[in-house]
Amino acid sequence: MVAYLYLFLLGTIVGSFYNVCIYRLPKDQDIFLKSSSCRECKQPIKWYYNIPVLGYFALLGKCSHCKKKISPQYPLVEFVTGLLFVYIYSLNGLSFATGISILFYSALLIIFFTDLNEYLILDVITLPFTLVGITITLLGKNPFGVGIVESLMGSLIGFSILYLIRWFYLKYRNIEGMGLGDAKLLLFLGSWLGIKSILFILLTSSISALIVAIPIVLITKNSKFPVPYGCFIVFSSILYPLFGETFYKLLS
Repeated sequence: MVAYLYLFLLGTIVGSFYNVCIYRLPKDQDIFLKSSSCRECKQPIKWYYNIPVLGYFALLGKCSHCKKKISPQYPLVEFVTGLLFVYIYSLNGLSFATGISILFYSALLIIFFTDLNEYLILDVITLPFTLVGITITLLGKNPFGVGIVESLMGSLIGFSILYLIRWFYLKYRNIEGMGLGDAKLLLFLGSWLGIKSILFILLTSSISALIVAIPIVLITKNSKFPVPYGCFIVFSSILYPLFGETFYKLLS
């Protein structure tokens, strides 16, 4: 129990850094040396207000200087990261699989929020993690039990499907129906989760995106409402290790 508590606290601290990445990486800002400040008034944030989760509630969700609201995303990301550390440790204990799995899900967490906030899936996350996925798979250390052939095929096919969809929309409808970042996200996911994950991810992400998008379109009456599809891909990729086998058993 004590180990879980320490891991949760460590996770919230790391989650605070993820918040920095989520906000600054899309703006090409430094994520290491630049001190934290209010987005509105640019006043530096005192160290004790930077304590993960607790700092937000100590401030009552407002900047201590200008009193502008602080996004609840900050404590949410910190809290979820703490839970992530505990959950993965509960599955694999203190092991290489735990460390590498934390990296994988942490990348997904950052991708989810950059896409949600900015409609951006950054190459600085997807491309290096694709190489990491292929490397650990080649070394026989893939935490999801995927082999190198499955990894390479997953990357290639996952990327190709969304790239071709994007090409089709651009060529024949002159609209960007699918972002290139989404294709690169599947490149990354395929390298970790393998070829079998692609069908599951595409199907479940499309269904969940429609479930969310249709009511929004009906309410706003805006058929061109931008949907951060990468968020749904991330959601489906988290579900795959849990329900992928069941999914394919139902299909067989």
